[in-house]
Amino acid sequence: MRADEWESLRDTRLQALADTPDTFATTQAEASARPEQWWRDWTLHSAQGDDQAMFLAWREGEAIGIAGAFRTGGRIDVISMAVAFAGEAEVHPGVTETNAAARRFYERYGFVPTGSTEPLRASSSLVIHELVLRR
Repeated sequence: MRADEWESLRDTRLQALADTPDTFATTQAEASARPEQWWRDWTLHSAQGDDQAMFLAWREGEAIGIAGAFRTGGRIDVISMAVAFAGEAEVHPGVTETNAAARRFYERYGFVPTGSTEPLRASSSLVIHELVLRR
């Protein structure tokens, strides 16, 4: 997140709450009642803080997905992940072969390998394995 993306974060979060209300602890009514400054502060903290991060997925200049994480002590909680309102697009995370923890995380939530791989980058021997959400 960049601090100036607060409106996109707010709008995307509100849309996710409207589309999948039983997925989040916060209700759309609660989030809609928050003042502009709350959204600005949340976005700024996500952009500059080291205990919180929010991410937006973009397609053709439009925010279509949201995910976030908070650190509390030695624990990181993933929150606000929503892509259901992105239409019929499939979600395809990529995980390097050495990141077993991330792969286990995705697999616990129904992601399976597609069999597709690609190099991490030109100067690396690591390979990214593509996953897809099983429907």
